[in-house]
Amino acid sequence: MKIAVQLDDDRNIINANITNELGAELQVKLFANQGWTLAESDPAFSSAESYLWSVRESDNKLVHISTGMTPDEETKASLSELTKEQLKDSLTKEQLQMGLTSLTKEYIEDKANSKMVTTELTKQIAELTIKLDKVMGIDPTPKVPTDVTSTATNDGAIITAK
Repeated sequence: MKIAVQLDDDRNIINANITNELGAELQVKLFANQGWTLAESDPAFSSAESYLWSVRESDNKLVHISTGMTPDEETKASLSELTKEQLKDSLTKEQLQMGLTSLTKEYIEDKANSKMVTTELTKQIAELTIKLDKVMGIDPTPKVPTDVTSTATNDGAIITAK
């Protein structure tokens, strides 16, 4: 539906005829020289707040002066911006998860490497100890005790080995 609006020199609405489309067309026809023009109606438009509105020249739609957009366009722009922010937040969460996964893998690998290094060092120390014992004339093989005795008492068992 079309309405008739009177615009000032800056295309701001100073008057509106919102009766019906036929009345709006007649208003414009009779008073076009006084700044009256036809505009596409918008359900959000209120003649009481017409000072907040203008008419866009390219398509004669009612737009808010503050944004230059129709309420539908403002809503779409807001939804688009919110979607972009949500996508940005999602990427950030995904990046955090990937980073945490990477750090966890590194920690596990470091821990495994640390165990391997400890095992290898222990082997090398044992080998060096055996070599050192041989150089010093000490037999590194443990001796089996020849005389083992055990005695059971009320306080426990006593085991001796020679």
